[in-house]
Amino acid sequence: MASGQTPIVIGWSYRALADRDAEAAKGGPPIQVVIPASGRLGEIYAQAISAFAPHPNAAKLWEEYLFSDIGENLWLSGYCFTTRYTDLKARGAIDAATAAKLPDTAGTEFPTADQLAAARTLISGQWKAVVGVTIQ
Repeated sequence: MASGQTPIVIGWSYRALADRDAEAAKGGPPIQVVIPASGRLGEIYAQAISAFAPHPNAAKLWEEYLFSDIGENLWLSGYCFTTRYTDLKARGAIDAATAAKLPDTAGTEFPTADQLAAARTLISGQWKAVVGVTIQ
């Protein structure tokens, strides 16, 4: 993208905004990130502790840190909206500089598992005909 060979990239907003910031920090070309006013799609990521973790209590402490106000603000500083965002915002617990740079996410829709499965089937079934390569 920074080389100009790929002028348009469609991806998650948190990645695009972080890439923009990284390019700016190293003196790269300016990157404009456009978040559509409609058709906003969200996805949920999950955290887990392995049943075979060598130090499960250390893993539990790490999870507690990630979901503490400090940890949540770290996620937000990377443009990742968290499960506790509404609570943090209501309590005024979001760092002001971080809050000022977050994009508007109003109207974001989260697909159901059934919708994701149907999309996966549709995309993998038509990929070769549309794109010209086989998905393994």
